[in-house]
Amino acid sequence: MIRLSAQEVHARKVAELGLDPSAVDLRSIEALAGALRRAASVLCPCTASTLVRSVVGPLRGLVDDLAAIKDLVEDTLEAMIAHGDFLEQRDIEADQERGAALLYAAPPGFVSRKSGAVILVGVASDQVSALPDSLQLRTEYVNNVRRLSPVPGEDLRSDLKQHGLIETSYDSWLRAPPVETPARRVSRLNSVLDAAPPSRDVPGLSLLDPQRPIRHYRGRWTEPRAKSGRFVARRSQAYGADLWCYAQLRDGNPERIVDLPVAGSRWRGCDEAWHVQLAIDWVRGEPQEFRIRSGLGATRVMELFSPVPMWARRRWDAVGEPVPGSGFLFAYRFAEAELDEELRFAREALWLRDTTDTLLR
Repeated sequence: MIRLSAQEVHARKVAELGLDPSAVDLRSIEALAGALRRAASVLCPCTASTLVRSVVGPLRGLVDDLAAIKDLVEDTLEAMIAHGDFLEQRDIEADQERGAALLYAAPPGFVSRKSGAVILVGVASDQVSALPDSLQLRTEYVNNVRRLSPVPGEDLRSDLKQHGLIETSYDSWLRAPPVETPARRVSRLNSVLDAAPPSRDVPGLSLLDPQRPIRHYRGRWTEPRAKSGRFVARRSQAYGADLWCYAQLRDGNPERIVDLPVAGSRWRGCDEAWHVQLAIDWVRGEPQEFRIRSGLGATRVMELFSPVPMWARRRWDAVGEPVPGSGFLFAYRFAEAELDEELRFAREALWLRDTTDTLLR
């Protein structure tokens, strides 16, 4: 019998997941995502909790803080559901009020980028990857995301189709709202507010003041005081986090208010609030900003100063890599080949203004 150290177990199991043991171990998001895919190929359809237990249990004795790893596995699984590796459906045979949602492993597929690169999604049923070895060895793993970039003269889209992977259009995968003008976005929400009944006193109301500097998001929040106009706002409730809303005020007193998300929306309240604030700032002639700086190697870093909706972050998580730092709220590193497409997205879908000095790019 051979006795292995914890480090040796980490290395062997990471290699079995098709990852590089010299770069990651079983505590990394890349390895946990790989383990979730392998477990899903056997267990799905199953509940999220079943999948999490199947990954966390074998790590007992191999990691120092099992509770922290469990939290990380749960967060990783949530990101993979949003990414498209899993499909979530309510159990039709269970009580509709109490039945747990079941996770199904999405079939192996891909999403094409204009650069020719692809984003891989789904779970192979009987192996680590649905790709041939030549492509598997070139796969880039960043957190829960898998990407492939073409070599000169290569048509990845055609090659992956020949290997049986299913293509999903970029728009269908992203599930972002339709592109519209900022004025139209504000007008639609104003129409909803116009139809709202008169409001009584609203406790704990705070406003996102568009007149405050756009590069200091936290500093834009203020009390109503003598404010008049229409504002993205938050209001307190007896239990739970403050609610997002859109409010009409006169001399600091709320006249009408509508909670976000509006009825029928599939987005979170904060996503709707941040998106409409982007539109409000653009309409006012002071759009929110981003800037580009050089990154490591053939990369560029996009720095942003205010939050953006989840669907935008989901897109950037798939094609870029978060970058820590100071002087901005968050940032992403992109390959040079992907930059033009993301600049266009930032301008057209988020109405952001590029403040980069072109000589510094």
